[in-house]
Amino acid sequence: MTVVLLDPVRPTMVPAEAVEFLSGVVEFTEEVPVRIRWLFSGTARASGSAAVLVSTDPSNPEVLDRIRRGERVVESPKLPGDDLIAAVVLMDRLRTIGGWEAQQTHASLSGYLLEETYELLDAIHSGNLVDLKEELGDILLQVLFHSRIAQDADEGRFDVDDVAAGLVAKLTHRTPHLTDGSTGPIDVAAQEKAWEEKKAAEKARGSCLDGIAMAQPALALAQKVVARASKAGLPDELIPDQLRTVHIGADHSHGGESAEDLLRRDVLDFARRIRGAEELAKVHGAQPGKLTPMQWIENWARR
Repeated sequence: MTVVLLDPVRPTMVPAEAVEFLSGVVEFTEEVPVRIRWLFSGTARASGSAAVLVSTDPSNPEVLDRIRRGERVVESPKLPGDDLIAAVVLMDRLRTIGGWEAQQTHASLSGYLLEETYELLDAIHSGNLVDLKEELGDILLQVLFHSRIAQDADEGRFDVDDVAAGLVAKLTHRTPHLTDGSTGPIDVAAQEKAWEEKKAAEKARGSCLDGIAMAQPALALAQKVVARASKAGLPDELIPDQLRTVHIGADHSHGGESAEDLLRRDVLDFARRIRGAEELAKVHGAQPGKLTPMQWIENWARR
């Protein structure tokens, strides 16, 4: 007497050790899809009349009863990512039959993504792994949701497999140690150097600021813009003082702007000057991202 438990996500993938038990008449629990039953040579006419019970639900009462009686259990091995597949299937069903889910767009979900990101950061800072697991799940939901919405696009549509494949391709290309036969630990400095070189080759950027998320909070944006510009050779004296110090208080001398809005305005002005200086330098033959301090100063003064 044998119980064969198939993977509910991939029920057609039968464990090799179960094949010998499935050549004759078998019985199925009610949730096994009809299309799966047709793959087998026969079915049992009465409950409990077959020596082999096939199921996709380990909690089914018939399955539990047979296990209690000591029957052999052959089940599909659980693979890494199986639950991710279940989450993708569930998201597809929600998008199809859920009223609220069917109405959402990338734009309508953007606020939730921002909120969930901050909640994830809170969980990381707290050190609470239970909270961290939950918040990672909420971020995963956003990835699945946006990917499923993209499947409905009229042009440029993609799905979650395309997202995953793109990630694998990027990581593989930017980490050559994965494919060059390396077996030991990767040297961090070599890994970072290879990453930056591959990234630069992928993205022909016209400015040292390309790729910065300009919608991020003003303080983080200021730090990123200053760091990128400094790395590109911008002399320290060209960084405005208002980006070095943030004043927080009830001072309304700037037309009622908050510290956030004022800093954002100053950062965007600074970013425009950087791009302008780069454009002028390119006119004189300089290469993007390779300006000398003197080239920065000369073209900065022309703005």
